[in-house]
Amino acid sequence: MKKTLIVLTSAALFSFGASILPVNTYFAPVKAEAQYQNPAYAQTETITADGYGVLPPNKPFGQAKLMARRAAVVEAQRNLLETVKDVAIDSETNVEMSMTLNDTIHSKVSGVIRGARVVDEEYIREDGIYRVTMSVPMYGDGSLGQVVFDNVIGNNQKVPVPAPSPTYNPNTSQINGNYTGLVIRARGAGLVRTFCPAIYDTSGRAIYGVYNVDKKYAIDYGVVGYAKGQQGWDTVRMGTSRAGSNPLVVDIVEVRQRVANKCDVVISVEDADRILAENRHSHFLDNYAVMFEI
Repeated sequence: MKKTLIVLTSAALFSFGASILPVNTYFAPVKAEAQYQNPAYAQTETITADGYGVLPPNKPFGQAKLMARRAAVVEAQRNLLETVKDVAIDSETNVEMSMTLNDTIHSKVSGVIRGARVVDEEYIREDGIYRVTMSVPMYGDGSLGQVVFDNVIGNNQKVPVPAPSPTYNPNTSQINGNYTGLVIRARGAGLVRTFCPAIYDTSGRAIYGVYNVDKKYAIDYGVVGYAKGQQGWDTVRMGTSRAGSNPLVVDIVEVRQRVANKCDVVISVEDADRILAENRHSHFLDNYAVMFEI
């Protein structure tokens, strides 16, 4: 009788996660903290789970109801933990693997679960059970993302995004200079959402990832936004996504799996150089205005 799900609800702010690394480097963004205090577009993502408790017999109704609710909360927390364990951190690890390897992460993730909010509850009279729905935030203070980015980024400063290849020399007329963001199209490719995705080119060069992002921004909004299905794609098309009203749109060559998860995207060298050249003018990577269509 358990149910777990990841829910996206609209809010008046921005979006979420990404990461990338060549083999032993990642990259960086942004100008000043003030630029992203109130991002123009946002999503609030939560992991949600149900829990159920049976009213014990031979108890006064009020006491039995409280006991059933307590049991429902415990089960909901257990179901949340099982779902959280499967969340990908990057292409090599998920939360469960990190918890196994690091007692501090285990403790912090457990703390996030203990702090889960009850978002809905009801007594189902005909079944004699009590249902509780609880959720934990993916991003923001006290979120799963905070645990992840505290561990992944630590106290490291963000790294600048790379320059285009020295041999890349487009005609000036080929540079738009007015792009508001970047959209990477990976529809139907099996890309797995993660806190730390990466963009590489076919030569193995890292273009954009978690180390390019200010840590506070990553915690609050993630490294990239994800647009899934027609509704998500429509937000990109209408210019109401994180990538803004005039994004540069690039198709992937393939998704990349290192160990556990297909979290990283691979684009052509030509597209990578174009993105990096355009960023020098429009600074969309520096402002984390990146969306993945999946």
